[in-house]
Amino acid sequence: MTQCIAKETTDFFRVTTPMLIFTYHKDSKLYDVEFTESIYPMLQGCGFEYRFQNLMFTQAVLIGQEARIYSNAVSNSFGEGMEVIVTHSYGLLSIHQHFQFYDSSRYFLVQLELEGADFIRSNYMSPLSAHGDVFSLRNALSPRLLYVPYDNDKWIRYKAQELQECGISYEVTAVYDDVSRNGYVIGSISHDHWKTGINTHGGYGSLSMLTIYGGVADATTRDTAMPHGEVCGKQISSPLVLVGYYEDIREGLIDYGNANTLYQPRLPWKHGVPFGWNSWACVATNLSYEVYDEASKALAKFQEQGFENNETVYLNFDSFWDRLTPQELKQAVSTIHSRGQKAGIYYTPFTCWTQNFDQVVENTNNQYTYRDILLRDANGQPLPPISGGYPIDPTHPGNLMRVEAMMKMIVDLEFDYLKVDFMSHGSCEGIHYLHTISTGVEAYCYGLTHMLNFLSPENAGRDIFVDFSIAPIFPYQFAHSRRISCDVFGQIYDTEYLLNSLTYGFWQNQTIYTYNDPDHTCIYKCVWRDVSDELEAETRLLASVISGTVLLLSDDYRIPEAFARTQKLLTPELLSIAKKGTTFLPVEMATSDRASRIFYREDEDACYVAVFNFETTTSSVVIDTKRLGQLPDSPSFETLDGLQTYTGEKFTIHLEPKQSLLLRAKK
Repeated sequence: MTQCIAKETTDFFRVTTPMLIFTYHKDSKLYDVEFTESIYPMLQGCGFEYRFQNLMFTQAVLIGQEARIYSNAVSNSFGEGMEVIVTHSYGLLSIHQHFQFYDSSRYFLVQLELEGADFIRSNYMSPLSAHGDVFSLRNALSPRLLYVPYDNDKWIRYKAQELQECGISYEVTAVYDDVSRNGYVIGSISHDHWKTGINTHGGYGSLSMLTIYGGVADATTRDTAMPHGEVCGKQISSPLVLVGYYEDIREGLIDYGNANTLYQPRLPWKHGVPFGWNSWACVATNLSYEVYDEASKALAKFQEQGFENNETVYLNFDSFWDRLTPQELKQAVSTIHSRGQKAGIYYTPFTCWTQNFDQVVENTNNQYTYRDILLRDANGQPLPPISGGYPIDPTHPGNLMRVEAMMKMIVDLEFDYLKVDFMSHGSCEGIHYLHTISTGVEAYCYGLTHMLNFLSPENAGRDIFVDFSIAPIFPYQFAHSRRISCDVFGQIYDTEYLLNSLTYGFWQNQTIYTYNDPDHTCIYKCVWRDVSDELEAETRLLASVISGTVLLLSDDYRIPEAFARTQKLLTPELLSIAKKGTTFLPVEMATSDRASRIFYREDEDACYVAVFNFETTTSSVVIDTKRLGQLPDSPSFETLDGLQTYTGEKFTIHLEPKQSLLLRAKK
């Protein structure tokens, strides 16, 4: 039996749970929420917005009408609780506000539904739009608003900005005080029709406006030619939105990730963290059978010192694997299988890389050219290129044939790993071949459902690891991992960029994705960079280890120095930490668009702290152990080699240029 208690008077309808008090005001049609444990004032003045027949409407049009309010107990994947439905009629529509409350949840869920007597459509729906003193972080010493990017293309960054530096965050945001870590998480947990934006305005310590809505389409979502498509039907719904309060905003973001998987489970994976090698950073377009063979031999040596998981590693061809002949490709896979290793390959299912649109699409029996399968705008013109590639319509039969043939090749040649890249192209807004699909996200889900069907264990006869590279964060249920950032190479500024994504995207690991992917780990020389110095290399490797983590090396092992350095740096202690697949948490989350310098992880028997210097000069970092986990007073930390020890509630670490350290305190 639920612990949620409903009370109705002539003026309001109220729900009280162990975590919050929700009040719907019948006269203003607005609702307030007071979180029981919050040190801040209540969230107040919340209504809705939607666009219909090219006009915008809010709850204000309902003032003077009598609401029909229904409540009933619910029991589902979120737990035991209560659903409240507030219904009004306006014009041609019935308007339903759905609220869900759960006994053990620190959040509530809200969704707006429109119902028509006939077919209706909208490309903008907000279940929560508030104006006034919306989120007030009273007495906050370091108030912050989290900007989350839509995808990871073009080296975009997360940002923890001051509240007056507002704008649009994508799918999720957080409003918090970094000193106390108290704050709110607001985000969408349904990702089947809409791209969700969170638009805010504010000043120091408070927000004066917050609207979370389905229907964002702009340059950041890679939509420059078309607005968001219209969601259609007799009944249409906004994104399902979560709003929660947390004493530690990091726990809140993890809770948000887990709430997503309660709504839509992630793609299961049971074989542990993939260890291996990827070709892109070290050889890029110069891929050959020789490079692959030498990498396989080198990894066989590294396996002997513990660089493996479940007694295997993956050797992954990246882009330009088609420089090999079909016979060379088949031979390469056969060779590494003979060494007990697994093979990986690369594909871009929704991107056209040729400007010759009259080129016949492969594996379509000459039925289609690329001109046929390109995604188009309302005027029938192909969408402009993104990062050099033109978006393909995921629903077009020519692309379905093309993708099917590639997936069957992957299965037939016994590949066990697929890196899928430039996925944002597939979620662009446009006019789709399949007319029942009207939004970019709908098309994206359609294309990926088709693709993943061929790779399922039932059809492939084995488990194939699917890793998204450049891709939207959501939807997530089509991949085991996603690269947490854009391309990362071996220099110190590459590492700092990667750790910006970990600072604010750590929560994706083991929630919506089984593992974060910190990209290929180049610790000697990237093809586009100078040779990394050894401290820089150690820092790049440590950054990957603390990320979650898919651990793929990327050096050319025809170079003896690359082999020697890798063999030296792959220590048993680091590898054992990486094998757990558990992310480190940022200690500070008020770094603007920079990375935190301190991360930590608590295991059963130890607490680990990773400390970084991203500068080319010496630097010092102060560690306040009270900002870490559950530690005894005056804990003792030591480096993994035992040569340095640090004690006390606070201590200072001096770092050389580009240096990092990993410390351990035994419990």
